[in-house]
Amino acid sequence: MKISTIAAFAGLAGVCSLASAAFTVQATYTGTAPGIWGNVSLDSGGSFMGPVKAGQFNWTRTGGDYTGLTGTFATFCIEVHQDVLPGNNYTYDVNTVANAPLPVNILYGTPMGAIKADKISELYGRFFAGLSTDTQYAAFQLAIWDFVYDGGGSVGTGVFQAQGFGAAMGLADAWIAAVDGTGPRMTGLGALSSDDWQDQIFTPAPGALALIGLGGLVATRRRR
Repeated sequence: MKISTIAAFAGLAGVCSLASAAFTVQATYTGTAPGIWGNVSLDSGGSFMGPVKAGQFNWTRTGGDYTGLTGTFATFCIEVHQDVLPGNNYTYDVNTVANAPLPVNILYGTPMGAIKADKISELYGRFFAGLSTDTQYAAFQLAIWDFVYDGGGSVGTGVFQAQGFGAAMGLADAWIAAVDGTGPRMTGLGALSSDDWQDQIFTPAPGALALIGLGGLVATRRRR
C-alpha cells in the first residue's frame, strides 16, 4: 500500500502538510507525435533498447479527480524503464516533478530530486514554447531523459545515452548546455506517477494551481 501525502510549497519557510488524499488522473494514451525514433541506453552505452520514440506523448482524459488536465493533453516522459501502449487507459497519481519518477529511479533508488527538477523547469522555460518540429520535440524529450538520469551533460555520454535520433541529439546537447541556472523557469509543472507505467511530466491548466498549492505542485502518493 502506498501512503498518501500532500505537501504544498508556497514560497514559505517550510513545507505545509495539507491533506492525505491523492489527486488522480485517468487517461488513454493515443501515441507519441511529433517525435523521432531511435535507441536509448541506461547502462552507459553497454546495451541499447528500442526503437523508442522521443517526442510529445498525447492523451485523452477519461476520469480521475484532478481538474488540471482536461480533454486532450500532452506530456513528456520522465522515465525509460517502463512503458505505455497506444489505446490503453492508465490511472496516475498527481505528483511533484522532484518526487518523480515512481517507482523510485531504478538506477539511484530515489526520485530525481529538486536539483534535476529545477533544471527541467528551466529547460521548459527556455525552449518549450518554441517547439514545432519533429527534431525539436525529440531533442526536448532527450534532454529531459538526460537530466533525469544524468543531471545533464550530453546524450552521447553518461548513464543515459541515445543513438539514431539524427539532428535531435546535437540539438538536445545544445539545450542541455544552455540550462545554466540563469534562464527563465516554467513554474507549476507536475508529474503523473505510477508504480506500473511510465511517469510523465505535464503543464497544468492555470486554474488548477489552486488545487495543488500556491506556486508549486503537491506531492501525492495513492493507496493501492
